[in-house]
Amino acid sequence: MNQMQMGIYVHIPFCARKCEYCDFLSGPAPRREQDSYMKGLIREIQRTADAIRPQETVQSVFFGGGTPSLLEPHWIADVLDVIREHFTLSGEAEITVECNPGTLTREKMDVYQNAGVNRISLGLQSAHDQELRLLGRIHTWDCFRKSYE
Repeated sequence: MNQMQMGIYVHIPFCARKCEYCDFLSGPAPRREQDSYMKGLIREIQRTADAIRPQETVQSVFFGGGTPSLLEPHWIADVLDVIREHFTLSGEAEITVECNPGTLTREKMDVYQNAGVNRISLGLQSAHDQELRLLGRIHTWDCFRKSYE
């Protein structure tokens, strides 16, 4: 019997600054507002899982936004812990965190990896600093390269 598969998208609506081109529900927020949102998000994941009693195996978890890498890194690990408690996560699941240059640190990368993140989506809209400024990005080409390395 083939088991159904599913993916989970986790929206993190926070960013350091709203980019000129961005149409997503996102914007700057103080740390206490971010923490409050993340606590509510965890409760919502628990309630939703309890209500739907999922039978599907989760093949992917994608943290998008906004800028998930803006959060304190423990929040990504905490959300993944709750997902693992309430859903069946495939051993080969792709777990992605969207990151922006300028918000990614070695500490965050270590926490993500220890939590099971196996893919980073590193935002780069242009390799030209002038275009990055016009787009309202918070980083430069050199900052991107350092984050990539």
